Amino acid sequence: MAHRAYILFTALLTVLSMQAQLGRYSADIRALPQHFCDTISVEWERDQVYVPVTAGGRTYRFLFDTGAGQAVVFSGSPLADAPRVSNLLSHDAAGNIDTVNVVELPPLRLGHTTLYECHATVQPSGVGARGIDGILGFDLVNSGLCLKLDMQSQQLIISDRKCCFDREEAATSLRYRLSYHVPYVDIIPFGRRSERVLFDTGSRNFFSMNIDHFNAAEEQRHRFDRPYRVEGRTIGQHAIGHGGTEPMGEVVFLCLDSLGLGDCSFKGIHAITTQGGSHLGARLLRYGTVAFCPRHSRMFFRPYEGMTTSVNNRQLDIAFVADATGRPQVGLVWSQGTPYLRGFRQGDIIEQIDGRPVRSLLQFVTWPFERGREYVFTVRSTDGRRREIKWIRVPMREENTPRENTEKKPLLFIP
Repeated sequence: MAHRAYILFTALLTVLSMQAQLGRYSADIRALPQHFCDTISVEWERDQVYVPVTAGGRTYRFLFDTGAGQAVVFSGSPLADAPRVSNLLSHDAAGNIDTVNVVELPPLRLGHTTLYECHATVQPSGVGARGIDGILGFDLVNSGLCLKLDMQSQQLIISDRKCCFDREEAATSLRYRLSYHVPYVDIIPFGRRSERVLFDTGSRNFFSMNIDHFNAAEEQRHRFDRPYRVEGRTIGQHAIGHGGTEPMGEVVFLCLDSLGLGDCSFKGIHAITTQGGSHLGARLLRYGTVAFCPRHSRMFFRPYEGMTTSVNNRQLDIAFVADATGRPQVGLVWSQGTPYLRGFRQGDIIEQIDGRPVRSLLQFVTWPFERGREYVFTVRSTDGRRREIKWIRVPMREENTPRENTEKKPLLFIP
């Protein structure tokens, strides 16, 4: 069975969450009909939400990404040829800066709802954009639409009724605050420490914490009554933005005993630190519904099963980036994980798989790995030596249900 490589990406698809403007940010989206509540069937695949969008008689597959302040279309798509209205200075999470065009899309049809005057940035199509035609961002909510994500039923519900979800039963209510047009909420990652995080459905992980915030918390660890464990530290890189890879930096592998989200608590969270901002990812949608009500800037989380949930996800054990020539390189490897024990080291370049040359990161990500089969990887270390490593890239057991507590290793991981 074809399978994608384990790999970690950050912010290729969320570039508008960290953005300075040359043009005016627009959330002036009009929705017709009026006074509606529409239920749209979506795909829930590998901890990502994909929405069918019709424009100009053609159906596209869009990622729904709350970490993007505005819609995105990729260069080469027919939608990228829409009339240009301005440009924006875009900063990705890897620290790269670029000026991008903004276009006004033709009417977009989602279910029975049509959106007008939707603006989108035009971004180059990269490794992290495989399988999608564009992104729907948080400007849907900023335009005044209420929105609910229910991945147990694989539904996206949108409405222009201001109080549509105000009475969510058994829900924990949090106030969200906008920064660069995307939603931030407060959580309790450990002890009594509050952490402001981006709720980012463009990320497949559960939780990542800014490295500087974690180091500050370490200095006050004696004050915490809900401890965490440090499962390892390394120097590496794992975030890939639309303009390149983040610089090398410290990465801490963590296991949190408990993470508080309003009245809800999640037990056994494995996480890593990041040079970017702290965030909760789309994996939260495995455990409950999320609704947004822009009238009062409220986010509601309604758990599927109880207010306390055991997650017990597996720790990220390896991440790949592109080297200077575009080849896949180990950017991060956990010293307690299987890849490290098999022989992978930070900086290794993947040159061959079963004797076949690997020439690019994209080729590696799209390699047709078969589940349960062992492959021979020929790697070249930082000192130039070549060696062979036997490794099963795809485990036999996989799952993709929102309520499952034992998580598979992420295949394409976008924090």
